[in-house]
Amino acid sequence: MRKMADNKIKGGEAEELDEFMATIITLEEDLEQNVQLFTEAVQSACRRTFQNSTTRKNSKKKPVPWWTDNLTLLRKRVNACRLYQRTKNDEVLREKRKGKYAEEKRMYQAIIKKEKLNSWKEYCNVEASINSWSQVYKLAAGKTRANSIMTTLRKPDGSETSIQKNNERTARLSLHRG
Repeated sequence: MRKMADNKIKGGEAEELDEFMATIITLEEDLEQNVQLFTEAVQSACRRTFQNSTTRKNSKKKPVPWWTDNLTLLRKRVNACRLYQRTKNDEVLREKRKGKYAEEKRMYQAIIKKEKLNSWKEYCNVEASINSWSQVYKLAAGKTRANSIMTTLRKPDGSETSIQKNNERTARLSLHRG
């Protein structure tokens, strides 16, 4: 099963995997081993499918929307120039490298400023197409909220449904129809 889970599933192979898993579940009595194998197969498929994000656990700063790969390269270049300009023995060479560092830093800061401005313009254009003042007002007033998830529905008689009762009812109905 691991071998099948690690291979990429094409067209009819998904049906073969489904049949294979169905026979394993019906023939073998060790449910825990079946659950473990199935979990490994799902996790393997997820690792192949989804991109792994590398975020720092200790980072308190949020990522900024205007940051680009080009800025990352420029930051590394500026930091290298900053370290490279610290020559101890040759004052002439040190001044030359110091000037190059200052020029690289000015260019880097100008590009950051340009990227921030472009990002803000893009954000404002997108929000303006939706509603010109709603998002700006919410941001200024600090009233932005995450979308709420509806967990119950109100019936015509005024009572509310619950997810568990709906799931039980759906399962009963599907078993009776099948």
